[in-house]
Amino acid sequence: MSQMKAIVDKLLTGVASAPPTLNMICEQILPVVKSKQYSGLLAKYGNSHLRIVNSQAGGRGKFRRVEPITYSTQQFIIESHGLEGFVSKQDYANKEDPFDAEKDETMGVVSMLHVEKEVLLAQTLQNTAIMTQNQTLSGTSQFSDYNNSDPLGVINAARKNTRTNSGMRPDTIIMDEEVAEILKFHPQLLDYLGYKDSRPGGLSYDEIAKAFNFKRLLIGQAQYNDSKEGQADNMVNVWGKDIVLAVAPTTAAPYQTSLGYMIRPEGSEPRKVYKQPNFNPPGSTSILVEDEYDMLISNANAGFLIKAAIA
Repeated sequence: MSQMKAIVDKLLTGVASAPPTLNMICEQILPVVKSKQYSGLLAKYGNSHLRIVNSQAGGRGKFRRVEPITYSTQQFIIESHGLEGFVSKQDYANKEDPFDAEKDETMGVVSMLHVEKEVLLAQTLQNTAIMTQNQTLSGTSQFSDYNNSDPLGVINAARKNTRTNSGMRPDTIIMDEEVAEILKFHPQLLDYLGYKDSRPGGLSYDEIAKAFNFKRLLIGQAQYNDSKEGQADNMVNVWGKDIVLAVAPTTAAPYQTSLGYMIRPEGSEPRKVYKQPNFNPPGSTSILVEDEYDMLISNANAGFLIKAAIA
């Protein structure tokens, strides 16, 4: 008998590439760079070209020789992430419209991969050893203290710090939905936008972004189940109580500043779905979903982390 191979299923890959149900920040914050190799070096430019030098030559003076461009590199490693689902003969027989055994299994596996990726990114951006520009709030400075906290002052200081150290103003701010729900009723923000007396329902997310003067506000909605198999569900917010500011272009381009990049293999889809017949038990199918990437934080100076923004 010929060797059995898994084949890419284009229809199910389309299911896997569809936008996730929840607002996954891992798919939005890092511009994508394609690489021919699975490991290599990401080139970076320094800031020597921004130095002020005396360029006056005088009558017969020589032009001063300078080194306007400096380079550095950072290693990336693209890793494969994959999970396998299983559709039995009984699953095919028991599922009727609008259910689809293979699509349902694919979406379940994709969701697990998405949640893992979201958690990996959140853990990275909330790690003070990686995000070395950071501030931890406590007590009355936390934004949940409406009487004493100063969210505009804290965010403005973080923005200035990022610009000073990266040369670019952060354009994106990330926070969990729980943090945003606190800020939408904060008296300082309401007053700043002219709603001191009345604002039924609080500020919109767009208005929070406007108050903080950011182009993009990304709201983390993802949760993960922290319980062990067989125990009661314990849902935890992926993005917790922290806030992240970032220089985050929507597309990768030469000569740009970015907190990081999503590096993928050249010619690769965001996710691939493979199907192969499974004969144990007979009549079943294995569905494998693969996602290959490296979420590389290439310039930590282009971001700022605010820990414990709310109590």
